[in-house]
Amino acid sequence: MDSLKLSFMEKNDIQESARVLSVAMLNNPLHVAVFQGNDENVRIEIEKMFCNLLIELPGIVFLAKEKQNIIGVMRMKSCEGSKATDDPKDSKDENDINWRKSVWQTEWARHEPLIQHWHLGPIGVLPSHQGLGVGSMLMERFCEEVDACSATAYLETDLDENVRFYNKFGFEIISKSIIFHVENRYMERVSQT
Repeated sequence: MDSLKLSFMEKNDIQESARVLSVAMLNNPLHVAVFQGNDENVRIEIEKMFCNLLIELPGIVFLAKEKQNIIGVMRMKSCEGSKATDDPKDSKDENDINWRKSVWQTEWARHEPLIQHWHLGPIGVLPSHQGLGVGSMLMERFCEEVDACSATAYLETDLDENVRFYNKFGFEIISKSIIFHVENRYMERVSQT
């Protein structure tokens, strides 16, 4: 992967970055549960969700590029911490995707640390490039940035293999919850400096 380079996301990269994340995360158990499937229509919905996130709450976004093609995306955002405790106000409709997303986001917010921290996510690598060190390269950069601030880092994941991956970078599970029958792990990494 000699041609692999990291760069900052620019405005003209947002749509493609959201597409890469949607492809990388299409089969994540929580996405399948919330969006009730993993077909192309669901991928498009996930892409829209990530596009909105990258526009409305961009944080700092690093791109892994092979030549000029985006193959990995990592977003990090400094957060002051908040505690959402209210359940979604909308009427409960198991088939309403917006209600399901609201349940998901509310539950994740309940676990977010109250202290200032760097939030990692989303992070994803195209399936065709997974296992080649792209994710590790992005995580190493994330850890460098967080350690330069002597800050705590935090993330959420629903995949067992992600837990093992994040453990390698110093993250530990601090809590768990079930969302639509999917186990979610909330992980923290204390400053390494």
